[in-house]
Amino acid sequence: MKLVIGLLCLSLGAVEVVKEADAKALSAIVSFLASDSLEGRETPSAGQTIAADYIASEFRRTGLKASFQDAKVSVRRVVRDGFDVSLSDGSKSVKVPVDTAFWTAGPKVELSGAAVKVVKMAELRELKTEGIEPVVIIEGPGGPGLQQAVMKLSTAGVKVVILVGIPMPLPIQTLEFDDQPKMGLVMLRTSNADAEAMLKSGGALKLTAKIAMATASNDVARNVIGILPGSDPKLKDEYVLLTAHYDHLGIRPMNEGDKVYNGANDNASGVASIIESARLIGQLPVAPKRSIMFVAFFGEERGLLGSRYFVRHPLVPLAKIVANINLEQTGRTDSSEGPNVGQVNLTGYHFSTIHKHLEEAGKATALKVVKHEKFSDPYFNASDNAAFAQVGVPSTTMSVTYAFPDYHQLGDEWEKIDYANMAKVTRAIAQGAYLAADAAERIVWNADEPKTKAYREAAEKLLQAK
Repeated sequence: MKLVIGLLCLSLGAVEVVKEADAKALSAIVSFLASDSLEGRETPSAGQTIAADYIASEFRRTGLKASFQDAKVSVRRVVRDGFDVSLSDGSKSVKVPVDTAFWTAGPKVELSGAAVKVVKMAELRELKTEGIEPVVIIEGPGGPGLQQAVMKLSTAGVKVVILVGIPMPLPIQTLEFDDQPKMGLVMLRTSNADAEAMLKSGGALKLTAKIAMATASNDVARNVIGILPGSDPKLKDEYVLLTAHYDHLGIRPMNEGDKVYNGANDNASGVASIIESARLIGQLPVAPKRSIMFVAFFGEERGLLGSRYFVRHPLVPLAKIVANINLEQTGRTDSSEGPNVGQVNLTGYHFSTIHKHLEEAGKATALKVVKHEKFSDPYFNASDNAAFAQVGVPSTTMSVTYAFPDYHQLGDEWEKIDYANMAKVTRAIAQGAYLAADAAERIVWNADEPKTKAYREAAEKLLQAK
């Protein structure tokens, strides 16, 4: 009997389980990052700089070695003077009032009676761009793939993309990096009822437009890095990345009343979860075999800018990164589909073996890890994990909700987060990151899943160059 009990204790002790997360600490982190004083953490901005310094200090508090990855960036800002845009359906013309228009900072636009093509969001993936019209109307509602589609249209020579029925507030500044192509178009939306009606009419439209070239200045955007060294002499040079973006949509001076897009759930919550995960993992008596790198990315809302910059300028060889577990929206439980308590979703659930470690973590911490049959695969390329997948690193994004009532709206405030549930989710995240980093075998893409073919091919190239 003593031998049996001894073996049982050894078995139970083989896998360390992190302690419960601190809901009050999570609340404190989110409430600061989502405060009005940080003005929505636009990339780049003074508020985002404060957020980066704060995150680095929190990493240090948990015992991590913290640093910054600075990215020099040219910032182009909208010039509202000289805006003159009108639509015509052949029988009548509608002028778009400048005070109802929002557009991205881009090149000078001069069009006279330009042809317009109307496409729906669902058609973007298969959209043929050869010989496409100078103006494209994208009909919502929005969804994953919009940013990639706009870049595709930009390289095809489209001059203006007009968004209809997509509530996403457009940025008033555009970021450009020296090693990346410049955005060659302007994205536009309007709240004018007459213009919206004509855009939705479905008729053959022409657009005449004059939009001034944006002004440019130089700035710096920062990824925030924290490292927990591994304990195995052979594996400590390999890394699991636990990541979340810390930027949001900034402020809109032209709004009446509330002007700050605070981004509490999207994604101050994800940042709070990686900070608390670092604390929980750091409390374990033995560090995992591999190192864990905690990264807060800039510019996700502008097209995964921070994660893509990291991949282009990796701090460690990409072949040494065994997995990326990315966090989005870990706080709100009031999903647009109904209450979502006691469980967490993964994008690309069966794309790699990451889910096995996260499922094990869920069992150890009494949290369900589930696949959303409708959204899991389509949303795989909608967050920072996509930047790593495209170069071959197995990845996923964890979230409590895919959509919630205040998504990308002014109402995404820190008081609306379910911190008790967020603490349970964060504990499972920390446990999953630990298990992934401590595993004997390397995480791999699922060869039986056809959707992973490009990722598997990229991984083969990556490991061959190792």
